[in-house]
Amino acid sequence: MDSLIRANIRQRPLRTAISMTGVALGVVLVVLFVGLARGMMRDSAERQSNVDAEIRCSSSGKMEFAGNPLMLPSRYADAFMQGVQPTSDDPDIEPKPPIPGIAAATPIGEYMQSSVGGIGFELVDGIDYASFIKTTKLRIIEGRAPGDGRAPDSEYEIIVDRFYIENNKDIHGQPTRVGSQVNVLGHNFTVVGVYEPAMLAHNKMPLYTLQQLLGGAENCTFIDVKCEKPEFTEQALQAIKRLYPSLNAVRTSDIPALYAQSFTAVEIFLNVVIGLALVISTLVILLAMHTTIIERTREIGILKSLGASKRFIVMTIEREAALISALGVAFGFGVAVIGKLLIEANTRLRIDLQFKWLLIAALIGIFGGILGALYPALRAANLDPVEAISYD
Repeated sequence: MDSLIRANIRQRPLRTAISMTGVALGVVLVVLFVGLARGMMRDSAERQSNVDAEIRCSSSGKMEFAGNPLMLPSRYADAFMQGVQPTSDDPDIEPKPPIPGIAAATPIGEYMQSSVGGIGFELVDGIDYASFIKTTKLRIIEGRAPGDGRAPDSEYEIIVDRFYIENNKDIHGQPTRVGSQVNVLGHNFTVVGVYEPAMLAHNKMPLYTLQQLLGGAENCTFIDVKCEKPEFTEQALQAIKRLYPSLNAVRTSDIPALYAQSFTAVEIFLNVVIGLALVISTLVILLAMHTTIIERTREIGILKSLGASKRFIVMTIEREAALISALGVAFGFGVAVIGKLLIEANTRLRIDLQFKWLLIAALIGIFGGILGALYPALRAANLDPVEAISYD
């Protein structure tokens, strides 16, 4: 049987190649789309949670981490530290005490822009550097810290991480380094420093600058809060929720879980992609094997006249389809790996090739091929030997 299968494949190299390509297409769809979605979500979650602060506060009813406009007044950071008292401008404001157990609070602006070449997206941070370094482990490893955006010549300064340095060109197409100019939000910024560790966005400008570019309001996206001791976190969290009920406060350690919850909508899309991949693999093999059966009608008639059983005919066709599908899966894996390397080398997208999804893609490709060959195999097995031999 095996020699018969190999001979059939060798006799029709073009059709075999087309069938393999169809199966490979389904595999590539699953591997790259799932890998892209999970890779970007994982990367974002890790970078968002890779801060030293214990609490994050936002103004929305649910935690939104990227792309939302600056909606939270930055003065909440001072209110957490110093409390709130009535003023001559606002005498009716409700007095509120400082939050006990808080060591520092920093407002952070976060905005999403198109990535280089318009492929994908990237985040941009606006930070108040003086308070930001009190809530994180950020340190400048090359160059210097940025200004506050208000002082002369500090408005368009930016600091970047190693990933940005290694994967981006400046406005002149040269490798990025300290002193280079890069385009962010339609403006040229001077790279004044490189920082570690990687956290939040890959580049950080003064919060004041981001506020001016996005409308001028003294707002931010969220506020990170550093407690005096980790054991004070729950006490500070409950105090924020009690004194500022309009804010959404969460532990930074819970951010990855919140990302996982927001992945539900993406899961629906991925299920559609998986279903599409299965349909493609099934239809490609079905059409290829159906055409092959028509071409081999006389051969099948001769086999049946020599005593070949229906089971033998079905198994021969199914094993041929499985072999073609397996070759297609291997080809698809190769294309997916090359695609991952090219995409990551030319964009800021991250693709996570997990073994689980490689296995699922392989099963989809092979199962789709076997399923697609089932009808042609049953049709061939039920051919009348006399009619099949006389088929022209």
